[in-house]
Amino acid sequence: LLAPHLQKAAERGVPIRVLTGRYLSITEPSALYCLLDSLGGAVELRFYDGEIKAFHPKAYIFDYDNEAEIFIGSSNISRTALTDGIEWNFRFFKSQHPEEYQKFSQTFEELFCNHSQAITEEVLKEYALEWKRPTVLQAGQPVVRSEKPQPRGAQVEALYYLKRAREEGVDKGIVVAATGVGKTHLAAFDSLSFEKVLFVAHREEILQQAAAVFQSLRPESRIGFYKGARIDKGADLYFGTIQTLSRDENLKEFPPDFFNYIVIDEFHHAAAASYRKVISYFKPDFLLGLTATPYRMDNQDIFLLCDDNVIYEINLKQAIERGLLVPFHYNAAYDTTDYSQIREVQGKYVVEDLEQHLSRLERADLILSHYRKFAKERTLGFCVSIKHAEYMAEFFNSHGIPSVAVHSQGGSPRDEAVKALENGEVKVIFAVDIFNEGVDIPSLDTVMFLRPTESYVVFLQQLGRGLRKYGDKEYLTVLDFLGNYKRVHYLPLLLAGENPWDPDVSRTRRLTEYEYPQGCSANFDFRLIDLFEEMAARDPLPVRMRDTYLRLKEQLGSRPTRVELYQGSDIPMREYLKDGWLQFLASMEELTELERSWLGTEAEEFLKSLEKTRLTKAYKLPTVSAFLQGGTIVERVPLERIGQEMMDFYHQHPLHQQDLNNQSNRNWREWKVDQFSQLARKNPVKFLARERFFHYDEINRVMYLDENLKPYLSPQLAEHVRDILEFRRIDYFRKRYKS
Repeated sequence: LLAPHLQKAAERGVPIRVLTGRYLSITEPSALYCLLDSLGGAVELRFYDGEIKAFHPKAYIFDYDNEAEIFIGSSNISRTALTDGIEWNFRFFKSQHPEEYQKFSQTFEELFCNHSQAITEEVLKEYALEWKRPTVLQAGQPVVRSEKPQPRGAQVEALYYLKRAREEGVDKGIVVAATGVGKTHLAAFDSLSFEKVLFVAHREEILQQAAAVFQSLRPESRIGFYKGARIDKGADLYFGTIQTLSRDENLKEFPPDFFNYIVIDEFHHAAAASYRKVISYFKPDFLLGLTATPYRMDNQDIFLLCDDNVIYEINLKQAIERGLLVPFHYNAAYDTTDYSQIREVQGKYVVEDLEQHLSRLERADLILSHYRKFAKERTLGFCVSIKHAEYMAEFFNSHGIPSVAVHSQGGSPRDEAVKALENGEVKVIFAVDIFNEGVDIPSLDTVMFLRPTESYVVFLQQLGRGLRKYGDKEYLTVLDFLGNYKRVHYLPLLLAGENPWDPDVSRTRRLTEYEYPQGCSANFDFRLIDLFEEMAARDPLPVRMRDTYLRLKEQLGSRPTRVELYQGSDIPMREYLKDGWLQFLASMEELTELERSWLGTEAEEFLKSLEKTRLTKAYKLPTVSAFLQGGTIVERVPLERIGQEMMDFYHQHPLHQQDLNNQSNRNWREWKVDQFSQLARKNPVKFLARERFFHYDEINRVMYLDENLKPYLSPQLAEHVRDILEFRRIDYFRKRYKS
């Protein structure tokens, strides 16, 4: 009844006003995003913001030139409600019931105008982040599928922001969404307006699943694969493994602009050289990175590959609280394994030592007893190695629990094992990494962590394997076995949905002070409380900073720069720069003779001032960069040179162009050097000249460095300045974009 009215009104430009409840409303944020996306500027959304707690009217008022009609009843504006759902509504016309019409119309006007809050994009984003599915709707809610897949929940919101980002000129971005939210469907929906699509993954099973999803939405498109020996030609949608696609002879089969839309699945792997090679080769209209984790991996900041465009993010906690995933019941047992006796190489435990210490009868008995106490029908156990998985499968089988080991070098075939698990022939699958990504077992109701959590990325991936909604599954049972391994004390943070590397996160809380996702629980053996305190004391920040620096130096084969450490460290960069970069290098005994001579001089103070100078816009960066000429740093720079540097900077860095998005700069793309020079004089030159090391000669239109810096101007100092400017540029944009 209502859909034709809304569509016609929007097409005619007739204003549509919607007043809805907030927080306690069961209306998902995605419904509001749908209205904004489909009705555009024709709709004005507001939240009821009055003092009355309950707000749940269902009424629709349509005003025409000479008539009006009102619907009152149970219908939401949804496909089911307006088509085949059981709904009761009452409809009347203004001409037939003028008094009733007047009452409803006036009440709406009063509420809408005087007791509401406009739903701006910022307000809607806040609402989406805070919204939780009412508890009464959470347990046992089956996943409803239509014949043709439709965007749902978080997918609707992500699609809205992807569309907006492209409208603003963004050509690449990342979507961070917890395992189970439906990232592959999201990519398929987002690709519909693009003709040539490439989907890249590192495993063939991921490609097969993705191809099926894309084909269901685009049945007219031709599917092709680039994997192993299979090289298809003449397709519209290509699905390729990174191993095959990154070979030179395969890349050259495509012109760089052949694909309009590229999807990089499991984007946290993109730090690898093979991914970087593919990403740098192709020039699509849009590149989408998909990942379930916002944490860095392999000491590389993969977000930089997409210019830090985190277009949409929904973490595990939010996904659970919004009813997109089932909650977890986590049970942690105390494990007596002494990890201090296990060798480490480059900060990681040696696998052979791990499997020897973990494949013990005492530990296997502990795991079996907790399995019998807590586990449900279908269990997946994550092991450290093939031998460990086979040991555990043999042990469980010998105690009457049908189990199999699944790994990449034999064991039970994975597909057969999954089928046996689903139909009850097998109770437990013991696996080695092969189930971390891309393999779905929605019916899984129990997971066991039988190895130390060295990677937070892997931990969240493995936890997510069992959180998918399925039938009447109410929650996932999680069994973990914790010993004195490194950073074990961060697990409560992960379970609470917090980032262990967030500098604002408190790590000194008691276990009872953590706030886990709604419907979730976490039970720890009482002995773990003392263990967590002990392990936290062994992990002071200075030790972590030193270890991270040395590990990165070994990987790079040279002393890391500020940019390289910023990209490769999971510790906030401000910790390294607290006393200045030179002082940190001095503490590591990493300074050259020349750099050591700068300590305590104007040169050191100059570098520290650049490391910490305030940036409200990026204006200062090209201004200082103008002093870098001929491989060194010069003493004096004409204002015109600064103007040229600013013009080049903003034309070369589209993502910084919002600095110029105001009325006075509206035509900046047509500006010549003189106009950029005037902008430089009014802003960065003016404010830098108030600082210690920069001065400006207004008469001669020249900016110059303090004379006390003259003895230190050199290629080496210039290299430090160049490093600082690039670090500040990346850091500044990331902070502004994410905020």
